[in-house]
Amino acid sequence: MAIDSTLFAADLPAGTYAVGDTIPLGVVYGPANVRSGRGTAKLKRIFSGLLAGNNTLWRVHVKNSDWIDEAVNFSGYLDQTTCMDVHSGMCQFGNDADLTPNSSWMVYAECVQGATSTVATSVFALIDVDYPQVSAITDPDKLQGLPTSINLDVAGAPVNAHGSMTTSTWKTINVDYLKAGYQYCLQEISVIGGFSCGFVALSNAAGMGGLSRIIPVNTISSAIRATVEYASKLVKGPMDVGLFLFAAAATTTNVAMTHDYVKRAI
Repeated sequence: MAIDSTLFAADLPAGTYAVGDTIPLGVVYGPANVRSGRGTAKLKRIFSGLLAGNNTLWRVHVKNSDWIDEAVNFSGYLDQTTCMDVHSGMCQFGNDADLTPNSSWMVYAECVQGATSTVATSVFALIDVDYPQVSAITDPDKLQGLPTSINLDVAGAPVNAHGSMTTSTWKTINVDYLKAGYQYCLQEISVIGGFSCGFVALSNAAGMGGLSRIIPVNTISSAIRATVEYASKLVKGPMDVGLFLFAAAATTTNVAMTHDYVKRAI
């Protein structure tokens, strides 16, 4: 069982928004449809909100093409301390709902608190789907092994302005930082730098079965970090690490990351 992530987003420019306004969210990373050929997919989690506040409040609606009813989250802010707690208002469990291969998603935001805002932001929805035919560890926190932290620093990483998720590109770094003779299961990711919040993607690693995992992050060192479940068993080899970072204004920054793993001998 391993997670595959899809990130949806829409940009909210500065301006006036009224109660009842709706905005569709489109895919900015990951597959638009549930993948086929990897067993019966199961929905694990929906995490949605705004990159940062702009005086408006939104409901984020998520509906699979097989569903009659929707899953709905309120739009908290990704740059806040407790937003990534699994019981925050930004997070909804998927309850292992069976998903039909090739089924599609409809995601949109509905304004429930209107305002005139002078700052731009983006609204997003991150959907995690589990594919049982790809091997993974259900709960890395309970796995017996060695706690292992791997540091990854990136100089001059691009930081995108809030309100530009649909037009921004990822910064991808290819790494080969795991040691031979061990299996690694990701537990958490911490990122520090001159940005407010964003996403880290892991992909193209041996053991991931062609899936991509997206982890939301912010730069508050004491913040609750995103819970990682159903972690792929990774081994030595090249892997892509993607950065999708945001702040009030576009810039570049030096990024310091720590990837926490549980390590076990093969």
